Amino acid sequence: MFFNVDSDRGAVISGWFAADNPAVSARLAIRAPGRDEVIVKADIQRDDVRDLGIHGTGRVGFRIDKSIVPDLDELVDVEIVEADSRLPIYRRLQPGRHLEKKLILFDAALMPQRRVLDQIRDNFALTYFSCERYSLETTLVLIGNHHPTSLVVTGRPNVNRYASHLDNAGFIKTALLREPYEELAERLLFLNLLSRSPSAHMASSYLSGVAPLLDFARDLPVTDRTGMVAHFRQLDAEQKRAIASPMVRMLGCDVGDEPERRHVSIALDNLAGMDVVGCRDHYDAFRNLMWRTLGADVLGAETPTAFSSVAALAADLRRVGVIGDLLDHDAALYKLAREAIEAGLSGKADVAHRDTQAT
Repeated sequence: MFFNVDSDRGAVISGWFAADNPAVSARLAIRAPGRDEVIVKADIQRDDVRDLGIHGTGRVGFRIDKSIVPDLDELVDVEIVEADSRLPIYRRLQPGRHLEKKLILFDAALMPQRRVLDQIRDNFALTYFSCERYSLETTLVLIGNHHPTSLVVTGRPNVNRYASHLDNAGFIKTALLREPYEELAERLLFLNLLSRSPSAHMASSYLSGVAPLLDFARDLPVTDRTGMVAHFRQLDAEQKRAIASPMVRMLGCDVGDEPERRHVSIALDNLAGMDVVGCRDHYDAFRNLMWRTLGADVLGAETPTAFSSVAALAADLRRVGVIGDLLDHDAALYKLAREAIEAGLSGKADVAHRDTQAT
């Protein structure tokens, strides 16, 4: 998907939206609190979009005015999303409520932290959560979108793929790390529950990269340690790839690479170039650093939650040899990054932290 909002002049919002299927005109939903959505088509001729080669005919424009929303110029909160995918396209900035900054939060966690995300959403006009589910083209468009001044992106996108685009667009880059065995334990418990729900068939559409683990997690005997070890011995190659070091894959690998020891050093270098880096074990410190960097407490008092059984399952996973091999690079990255974070918190930030085993 390609899109752009040209202007919001109060009584008129204009722009264009090119759907993935060039034969179809996109349907846009205009949303305002307490009202039914208004649907319009993006089918106005835009020769400039056609001439750029983005769309074959150029019938992708939209113009929303008072003939469509009579009090458009009076609405404080108005948003435009693609009607089918619900992709946010535009939201009117609310000065005093929305922070006029662009933020990306890299977080390899799979289970969404709804209360934390809702707190973040309240502080920004446009929000793109779990952005790894978007195509390359769509992600580049939302990162490079010049019109919005208040925007946040979160999820598991590949750092190496997007770093230069984020820098060019003026994003504040942040990352939140988690102990690898705890993250895997939560992933498996979350997928175990999801695989048994009526919505299991939808998982692969919004949980990128986990489809190979759904059946495995569904059949995992989480309360039987012996049975669990036997179950992990049956992992196939695709399932192993889905488990292997997701933090290093996100922070250090190029797209298509499998995590290797050298990627730990690359991930550390990438983290060193970010504005804020924290870990779940020191979440309050991460919140305060974000507050100081952004000038607003965007995380608020909410903290990440976890299943009560995560700690016990994580302890069991540490005893499974194949899991140790699959999480080896994430474990190394987390150890080094956490040491650096703790050194910074203790006032010893001049201590160098590097991967001495990298080749």
